[in-house]
Amino acid sequence: MNATRPNTAIEAWKLNEAGLSIVPLGSPFEQPPTWFVAGRCSGDQVKAASDWPKAPRCRWKQYQDKAPDDHQIEQWTTQFPHTNWAIITGYKVVVVDADSAEAVQFIDDGAITRTPLRATTSKGKHYYFRANPDYSVHNSVRKNRIDLRGIGGYVVAPGSTHADGTLYRWETDDYMNIRDLHDLPTLSPDDIATINGFNGQAGEHKTTGDLGFCTDQYALPHDGSNLSEGEGRNNAAASMAGQLLRQNHSLREIKSILDRWNQSNTPPLSDAELNTTIASITRTHSSNNPTTSILIEPLPGDRSTFAFSHVQELIKGVKPINWLIKGFLEMDSLSLMFGEPACGKSFSAIDLACCVATGKEWHGKAVKRPGPVFYIAGEGFNGLSRRLMAWQLSYGYDLGKAPIYVSQSAASLTDLGNARLVSASIESMIERSGVAVPSMIVIDTLARNFGPADENGTREMNTFIQHIDQLLRARYACNVLIIHHTGVGAKDRARGNSALKGALDAEYAVVKSDDCVQITAKKMKDAEEPQPMTFLFNPVRLPFQDEEGEAQYSCILRPSSAEHFDQVRQDKELGVTQKRVLEILNTLQNQAIGHLERAGRNIAYARIEVKTLRNECVKAHGVVGQNNWSRTFSALVDKGFIAHEGLFVTLTDKYQQSPSPEAEQHRSGGNLALHQTPDDKEDSRF
Repeated sequence: MNATRPNTAIEAWKLNEAGLSIVPLGSPFEQPPTWFVAGRCSGDQVKAASDWPKAPRCRWKQYQDKAPDDHQIEQWTTQFPHTNWAIITGYKVVVVDADSAEAVQFIDDGAITRTPLRATTSKGKHYYFRANPDYSVHNSVRKNRIDLRGIGGYVVAPGSTHADGTLYRWETDDYMNIRDLHDLPTLSPDDIATINGFNGQAGEHKTTGDLGFCTDQYALPHDGSNLSEGEGRNNAAASMAGQLLRQNHSLREIKSILDRWNQSNTPPLSDAELNTTIASITRTHSSNNPTTSILIEPLPGDRSTFAFSHVQELIKGVKPINWLIKGFLEMDSLSLMFGEPACGKSFSAIDLACCVATGKEWHGKAVKRPGPVFYIAGEGFNGLSRRLMAWQLSYGYDLGKAPIYVSQSAASLTDLGNARLVSASIESMIERSGVAVPSMIVIDTLARNFGPADENGTREMNTFIQHIDQLLRARYACNVLIIHHTGVGAKDRARGNSALKGALDAEYAVVKSDDCVQITAKKMKDAEEPQPMTFLFNPVRLPFQDEEGEAQYSCILRPSSAEHFDQVRQDKELGVTQKRVLEILNTLQNQAIGHLERAGRNIAYARIEVKTLRNECVKAHGVVGQNNWSRTFSALVDKGFIAHEGLFVTLTDKYQQSPSPEAEQHRSGGNLALHQTPDDKEDSRF
């Protein structure tokens, strides 16, 4: 192939840094090696040219359980800077490979769980899912249909080039980044069954018309807008009927609602078509939900009315803020805590939940309305139990007597039926156990309890908020606390659609640096924002050992100071290699200052050429590898420790104000010793 060969080493490092296991493949920009042509392709040059860009260059089975280390990646990227790369599946991710336009359409129409991480290929798309350790997906291939790439397989990575010249490219939702693999959904057994059904039906006749509809076929529910002929009137009617059934509307109500909608279509569906669609969806709903009943007529008085109140009634009813935790969380409100993965969000939520359930003050803030807490956990139930035990041991409370209730699974709260199940389960617990209504409901995390819908979509996010407001917050006048992740591009905000932030009464950012956690208010709707609160992770030894006799630990949060957090965060910004680069630049800059002073010249001109710094770091001292220099240098510029202007670099005020010994020495005019060779001389190239 005659084309400029792309340098794919950078893409390989990005995949490696995201935690993926990768290996080098062949390349369409080179002749296949003799061993591949003669052995794998039986001398067929055409087949070899087609297959080589997808063929591994090395034995790769060893990388199915663990990713190659940095040394191996460095060796590969140096040896093969222009090659294609493979992502090993079954490790961190599994991939659904739609290898035809028909297969892509089937998945994009919402046949299986939607994923925000996809890649375009030569003939179709790759759909990335998080590997589920409790449900293994093995590699299976079906030509021109839908392949499953799991244990024992791999896919060609984006950034690679197909033999026909097509570039594999990422196709992601706005909030998604490959570094956030933990946020990907998993494939369910139903998804696998759906894929197998498609593969079994490929090329066969599929039922169309107004029979056999199911709302699960549609990526988004129909919103009730009017349609013309050819715009999917039957599909829209099926979608609306399915939604109304799941909201427990009676058949009489459904028929009345669809009749009114249908009269505005151009032309309307016939009455027979509409009745057939409703009947079909009713059969499907009954089959999928055999334990539920469908009402024929509406129950008397079961639909809420819409009414207005005079402003005087509102003024008479004004009351002080009804605090759950004084100055931090209100009753009858929607709150959110967001942060990066493993930043302490769940630790903070557990700490709050335990204080609310026991009545213990929360780090100097009084719990004003102690009461039951319902914790909707998305995953990590074993880790949750360890953290609860650590809290109990540390504070001396018997949580066995505290009204804390933890869900046994995640909840798809964008689905009205599932949201009602959550509310009904809470109601059942209240009636069965005789406990009071909840003071607090925790949803940990939004991603795990959102369902297959798109959290970046306005309609889906509004549905999520509406279900929480109507079925949880308003029903019990309690505080609902949502735990959420940061956005990809901006770490100082929660990801997803902005409708969420608009609905919040309080919002808090959780930031971790080493063993420090800081909780900072980002929004407080009706009260003054509290000051940031800083904590340390305090290890707690648990009263049991593992099977090898090793002690087991978890953590709790202990109050600390904001000053300590700021210093730890400053130190955390720099890695060992980055610190050494700054030391070398500091020394070069001091040498240049000394040279100018002796010459009686202005020391403001003490600037160092980029190539001088690079040579010192790469060649003279071996601090940075040849292929890692650009990444390290760019990171220091992005973090604001180095100013880069044209050919020159200088240390910034941020470096000079840092608490490191090197910066202290720089401010005092000292000179840091380097491991100099006899040939090292004072460098005046500035």
